[in-house]
Amino acid sequence: MLKFGSITCYLEANYLQLEHDNKGNQGKGWQLMTSAWNWIGIIAWIMVLALVVWVFHNIRVRRIKMIVERKHTFEWSSLWITVGELVVSIGLLAGMFFVTFGQRVDLSTDTVSISYDYQPLVMRVGSTGSYYVAVDRGSANKPVHIYNYWVKGAKYTVSSNKATVITSLKQAKVADAGIPWSQTKLAKLDRSHTKAYVAKMTATYKPNFLNGLGVHVDHQAMTRWLIRVPAQSFINTTDLTTE
Repeated sequence: MLKFGSITCYLEANYLQLEHDNKGNQGKGWQLMTSAWNWIGIIAWIMVLALVVWVFHNIRVRRIKMIVERKHTFEWSSLWITVGELVVSIGLLAGMFFVTFGQRVDLSTDTVSISYDYQPLVMRVGSTGSYYVAVDRGSANKPVHIYNYWVKGAKYTVSSNKATVITSLKQAKVADAGIPWSQTKLAKLDRSHTKAYVAKMTATYKPNFLNGLGVHVDHQAMTRWLIRVPAQSFINTTDLTTE
């Protein structure tokens, strides 16, 4: 038996997200239009789910007619019709699952728009000296570090799954090889912010048919942080519990 609860919840969540986005974009017609692309996927999901339900209903009805009206327990024609219906419906369902849940983000394609934000770090003072980043180290069971950094008027926390801390621009090429950081821009920030800043890259799905079919348009595809510090000594691992 197919379970559609998770799919329904996903579609409802996207609908609520669209409603929320639209309220915040009142007066910006082009932004509302890009969100409307997601209705391609919502309508496609409804049609595919309706087709799957109809196929199973049709198989049952055809089986009953074959037994009751024609007194047969098996017919090759009915079998081939059933196989054809199942192949088409399951193929469409698998395709919708892939475009909605299985697509990998490729920053080198034209399916996403990329924006950047840069902010200078604020230095903190701890028991072992000054630092820009405080690290909550992971454990053997959960090998994920948590990075804490400060900018003017705010503290931010991000996991090592989404962020990289570097002490040299060469490290960005290796650690974040798949992220299109501009080495020229980072070099300028090194000079203007004394090698202490955070760069944030946000990739957002563009309005097109494929992204609309996956109900992705205007949703974030990826967010990545690059935290630049002058040296390893500006990374603190001892005073986090006192923050």
